[in-house]
Amino acid sequence: MKNMILLFIIGIILLLHSCATESSIKDTFLLQPTDTYLNFPIDEDTRLPKYCLWTFEDAGKEYLAFPNGGKEILFYDIESESLLKKSEYMFEGVDGVGYIHSFAITDFDHIYIPSMNEPIIYETDTTSRIRTKIRYGKTDKGLHLLPTEFCINSPMIILGDHFYISQYRNRGLGEKCLTESPRGVMIDRITEKGIITPLKYIIPVENMQDAHLLTSGDGGSVCFDGENLVYSYELIDTVYTLSTDFSVIKKYPAKSKFIEETKFEVVRNATLEQKLKRICELPIYGNIIYDKYRDVYYRFTFPEVEMDKEKSYLDIFHSGRKQFSIIILDKNMNIVGETLFPEYTYNPNLVFIRKDGLYLSISHVKRLDFDENTLRFQKIELVEM
Repeated sequence: MKNMILLFIIGIILLLHSCATESSIKDTFLLQPTDTYLNFPIDEDTRLPKYCLWTFEDAGKEYLAFPNGGKEILFYDIESESLLKKSEYMFEGVDGVGYIHSFAITDFDHIYIPSMNEPIIYETDTTSRIRTKIRYGKTDKGLHLLPTEFCINSPMIILGDHFYISQYRNRGLGEKCLTESPRGVMIDRITEKGIITPLKYIIPVENMQDAHLLTSGDGGSVCFDGENLVYSYELIDTVYTLSTDFSVIKKYPAKSKFIEETKFEVVRNATLEQKLKRICELPIYGNIIYDKYRDVYYRFTFPEVEMDKEKSYLDIFHSGRKQFSIIILDKNMNIVGETLFPEYTYNPNLVFIRKDGLYLSISHVKRLDFDENTLRFQKIELVEM
């Protein structure tokens, strides 16, 4: 009997300890704005970027790069906040790369530009000379692959001799398009063979003809944390991790406290502006990015909002909508906090991470101090409460 009582007491202690541990890892961090800003000049020939920012180091210095007008890539020195170089690329011909909608970069000598029209990745440098064309037309099982998805949510990831690229819904799968389309493909740059992910698109629409009318979609975001690919779907609370050999899938709850339930709508007989208005209003999950300096993940979320009448809802969308929050996940995928940011203040489409913190763009078209001639960022610190 004494042993039974002792075991019971031990069980209660362990349970209380477990509850205390669980509660201690929740809402223990927040993201706090600082007085540190970066301001990059934008000349009259350059448009403010809408997506696809890259930071990289070369010879010990840190740089920022983004595409401009589909024809060139701009490089800025982060320390001096000045334009360093513009690299213009040919659109057509033997040395043409087509319209540049995204790219990946490791240094000035290794820039990778995926084609929008063909399953090709161009390896080049700042001289605009094409060194190699990496073709990935089919998988080892004969599935025709698609050009990479836009960089706004899913940048191309460089993993040694492999590239990971996201995939659109693959209409080559016919009736299985909605259920069997892979989220991405791993390309061997040497053999040019591709292996598709076991993770598929998830879309709550049965009729494929309605899929292009969705006001919030079936897409998502992916990042790499040094060991696994990490996925965030637009309409799902859960976050998934996938090993780089595609053998292990795990999932973790990562629900925003500001989203009761994600929503989608099928809109018919609506103008583009009406559809864009609903896109900016409905709740979804956005990008997920990994902060290697603090070993945490940031999952961007967009709570449901009501939009006032605007001149251009497209401008609002490109500026990061009206309001968003960021869920903070620790290295074990536990939610340790979530910060809601003020309306019409930051642009979560433009973000990068440095050793000293997270940098969010404050180039939002609705800000009173918005300046189309300057790409601006504010440092956001991860703070323990």
